[in-house]
Amino acid sequence: MTIGSHKVAMTFPTLGDDGRLCATTDHRGKPLAPQVQTAFESRWGYQSSERSCYVEAASVSLLLHPLEKTLDTEEFNSLSGSFFSWFKIVQEWVAAWTWKPLGNFDNTHNSAIIIPSGGKRIYASPVLMRTLFIERQPVTRPQLSAALRHASRGEHLPVEHRMLLSARDAQLGGDLRRAVIDAATAAEVALASFVADHLAIKGMKRDFIDEMIKDVNGIVNLHALCTRLGGKPAVSKNKVAQELANVRNLAAHGGKTPTPEETATAREHAETIVRELRPLSQV
Repeated sequence: MTIGSHKVAMTFPTLGDDGRLCATTDHRGKPLAPQVQTAFESRWGYQSSERSCYVEAASVSLLLHPLEKTLDTEEFNSLSGSFFSWFKIVQEWVAAWTWKPLGNFDNTHNSAIIIPSGGKRIYASPVLMRTLFIERQPVTRPQLSAALRHASRGEHLPVEHRMLLSARDAQLGGDLRRAVIDAATAAEVALASFVADHLAIKGMKRDFIDEMIKDVNGIVNLHALCTRLGGKPAVSKNKVAQELANVRNLAAHGGKTPTPEETATAREHAETIVRELRPLSQV
């Protein structure tokens, strides 16, 4: 995979007889540096079921130019800066496939960077990690590989699916106003995208399509136009109007906090619309 402009090889830990994950070897097949072994002792992860493991850490080999002061180079600083945006993309795709909440960067798990230099090993200061919490189902190997490929190419999750994740994250955090606003935005993007794609197939120019969609007033009218063009949002116009659009408008323009029940219903409608009109490939 690629992080920024840096070629990277990732290796996951191996499963021991005790059900815990063990340190893997480096890219040469040799044991990891003692500093890494110590930093991650008993913290690689564990087997959570017969067919899945909870991986807390992985070994990464980086391709950097061999310089005496590697940690002070622009190349190393570029890698540090690229990591966070790169991993954000990985996390978005994994979250969409496993339907887990988005976590925040934290420093509760130390990370170590060991750089060979002149026969010695340089130990870099710990960097921030992101903890992944899996809820409904574990990420599969093909899905993880696909997420790494998307991140290497800088390909973010489609906007409508990112907004669904944001809505769910806000709901879990108790920010119900933001949850319904983001959910409605996700549905609106999905409806507008369906309409735009359908008209483009008919040969209309993109500039004209964009202007036309701008003139369509609100999610309810987009729903009507989508249905007229053959789309099947799977949520009725009345429910969209009463249980999604109105709840969003009161939250966005009236400052009203929706009830937990209203929030859950609005988010469920948005999820249905997005997944019916803009389904996400599972790899």
